[in-house]
Amino acid sequence: MLRAFANVLEQVEVAVCAFDDQDRTVLWNNTFLSFFPEHAGHVHVGEHYRENLRRFYRLRLSAQEAHMLEHYVEEGIARHRAQQQAFEFDHRGYRVRAASLEWGGMNRIRVWRKTVALESLAMQEPARADACIDAADVLENLADGALVMDQDDRILWANQRFHSLYGLPFSMDVRGWRFDALYQAAWQGTEPSESHLAGLRVLQERQRFSGAPYELPLPDQRWVRVLEQNRTRESGQGYSTHVDITAFKRQQEALERLSLRLELLSITDALTGLANRRRLDEALKNEWQRAHRDNACVSLILIDVDNFKQINDAYGHPYGDEVLKALAQLLIRHAGRAGSLIARYGGEEFAVLLPESSLDEAHALAERLRAQAQALSLNLGGEPVAVTISCGVSCAVPAGLGGAGDCLVEQADAALYQAKRAGRNRVVGARL
Repeated sequence: MLRAFANVLEQVEVAVCAFDDQDRTVLWNNTFLSFFPEHAGHVHVGEHYRENLRRFYRLRLSAQEAHMLEHYVEEGIARHRAQQQAFEFDHRGYRVRAASLEWGGMNRIRVWRKTVALESLAMQEPARADACIDAADVLENLADGALVMDQDDRILWANQRFHSLYGLPFSMDVRGWRFDALYQAAWQGTEPSESHLAGLRVLQERQRFSGAPYELPLPDQRWVRVLEQNRTRESGQGYSTHVDITAFKRQQEALERLSLRLELLSITDALTGLANRRRLDEALKNEWQRAHRDNACVSLILIDVDNFKQINDAYGHPYGDEVLKALAQLLIRHAGRAGSLIARYGGEEFAVLLPESSLDEAHALAERLRAQAQALSLNLGGEPVAVTISCGVSCAVPAGLGGAGDCLVEQADAALYQAKRAGRNRVVGARL
């Protein structure tokens, strides 16, 4: 059906290229190759749309823009996946209209059609400002900003809402200006910022694709969404609408912060603030794979508070919680280092994951932790309470070993059990 569809459109000079759900090329018609001859002899079934875009942009980008090639490609991929509305761009002497649609939930088809020769647009009589006067009353009452532009993309008219959105005086005559110059004017008097530069980059890229909406940052952390159609009428006029999306962006940012917070909570132990068992399991899996790839070692220390049940029974669970929090801070002070992970393993157990640490290094660290715990000064109502820990240490070089690090945990747990049986308040190490 796809092939038949492409062949039918061939007869009315519509270019077609279809892609699967992984953005890989499935088929194309001859009109596609005539529209975009750079693909002839290169495009092939299974080729990712990314390669298609690279060929397209290499011919269009100036030397000054060449460094932005990959950025434009990735933006094109995102636009391809999300496109819901047709847009237009100038290509090989024609204004070309591009559309995209899903097919059967598994494919996305892109189609291109020439709308008018650019030469004929250039020959049109210049648009007059009074040509849009009849629409001015309607546009002036819109809640959104509105611009009308001539065939050279110079402004013929703007409503007051546009002035307000961009912080421009209502008395300012914007006729004859280009929009990018007005955008610069909106930032005049502010300190240079990444938001301003990002907006200029968006303008440079997005104005290539008339009809594709884009977002622009403004001073005072405001945002607008712009939708423009350039020279789509017989008169050569174009227009654009400008919508204030500041509230939406702030809600979006708040949701993102909340999502990050929830994600953090999901991998953090509520009592001690350390990583939880889930985070430890993920980190162990990743470090095991990395050590396997690099032929490096990885070590693990399992720590258990000695006689913790007796502490809870004698002083109560709230005091037991204080012991765990104090021990967590001790571990952070003495075991925290770049690359390591300290986690509450469960109950009164803790774990320290040590990438690229030998057994001797991990054993020495565990011994220091044991000594520091023994010297920890804790009391309840002036009564000193002794706290000691037992440690099981394991070390492995994953190369040649299977699994995802489970054997490292099992070996450390076995060593911890030996330390407990040997009288507690000691360190036992084992190598895989």
